[in-house]
Amino acid sequence: MGRCLATEFPRAVLRVAAALVIYGLITAVPWPGGVARWVAPGAFAALATACLLICGTLLYNTLFFERHWRNVDTR
Repeated sequence: MGRCLATEFPRAVLRVAAALVIYGLITAVPWPGGVARWVAPGAFAALATACLLICGTLLYNTLFFERHWRNVDTR
């Protein structure tokens, strides 16, 4: 598990950093009046969804996936 985490964790950190950069770019742009009210909450919802997906994938790849294949190999 540690070896898999060592390879997956830096990728997850880079993905979260990329999501934060995209969020920062989207919220920094001056949007027209009616759209501006929805851009920031929508961007935050997309950021939260991306972070949940990235963290969930990291957990699945390190904890559950390796345990599953270890059980399959021993059958």
